[in-house]
Amino acid sequence: MKYTLEIQKILYQVDNNKSLTHKDKVQLLKQAAAIADDNDDVEWGYDVRMQLLHESYYLTNDEELVTNFTWILNAYEQHPDWFDENDFLWEYKWVLGAMYCNPDVSMEQIESILEDFKTRLLRNGHGLRAYYDRLYTETLSIGQVEKAKEYLDLRNECSQDDVDNCAACTLDYELDYYLESGQFDEAYNRAQPLLTKQIHVPHCSQVPARTFCTLLYNAQKVGKHELAAQLFTQGENEMEEQKENPNLTSYGGMLISYLADKDKEKMLKYIERYIAWVLEGDGFTRYDFFYYMAEGLEILSKTDQTITLNLPTEFELYAESGVYNVEALKEHFYTKALELAEAFDKRNGCSAYVDRVKKLQISNT
Repeated sequence: MKYTLEIQKILYQVDNNKSLTHKDKVQLLKQAAAIADDNDDVEWGYDVRMQLLHESYYLTNDEELVTNFTWILNAYEQHPDWFDENDFLWEYKWVLGAMYCNPDVSMEQIESILEDFKTRLLRNGHGLRAYYDRLYTETLSIGQVEKAKEYLDLRNECSQDDVDNCAACTLDYELDYYLESGQFDEAYNRAQPLLTKQIHVPHCSQVPARTFCTLLYNAQKVGKHELAAQLFTQGENEMEEQKENPNLTSYGGMLISYLADKDKEKMLKYIERYIAWVLEGDGFTRYDFFYYMAEGLEILSKTDQTITLNLPTEFELYAESGVYNVEALKEHFYTKALELAEAFDKRNGCSAYVDRVKKLQISNT
């Protein structure tokens, strides 16, 4: 069949052309999926979309991820004898994350999807480790620290399986509990296997870069400035190795805040690196990054009135000259962070996000 050769040619190009970005690969794979659909070939459509899931994971926006996963789920429901449900349970975690990151998705919708994920885990012989892990992460994000610890304990009581996160991510996410509960030293001590790469997972796309950023930011907050500087020196190399990874955008925000009174040029470099991704990103990434921008610019405003940046034309305050007023930028990012915080808190039925933004020491707002 001629159309299958067209699909195979596209897949070969995606797999072997090293110059292609993830966005390029997504566009090519969408062409292959369309060919399969035009020929009513569900099996080819399924295989192509499974690959699409993994490429769209590296896009700044979750739309492609959710769209293709929905197609896969529908294909499985219509043809359960053709496909193995275990094939996409790992990717289901990404979709759950995308739902939480979109304040327009109601809590009722999220709870329904979460329950569906739980059902699919159990009927395929898995434990609930991945289920509790998601509850732990999201509960911690809204400041319910003790409840999050309950979910963390439930997660750790479950045996690891092939739907669970890698060992590096598992430990890294666990550190957040100790940081949020004011136990920095405990978090730092527990992080040593990641910082020294005793736990190293070659295919993990975020750890230990994420670990270094989180710890240096928090070390600075608790007054451990020498340790923060040491962690930055080590972590900077990790972030450079992952500079094409938009999933580290929020952690780039941490560096921007940290560098504001230490190295302005590096601070501006990270702003230029991540801002285009942020403008296209999901609600949580924008909220989180805008928070760090407002925090960093407040610090910078003590010494600088203007800065020069190469920002995308899509940026609301875009200036062709490239010269920006620091106070105006700070006000902009603070306002945007607060707007998103309000949307998330309304969805989540709490005040955690707004409380976090309002604790920023922002002058003249």
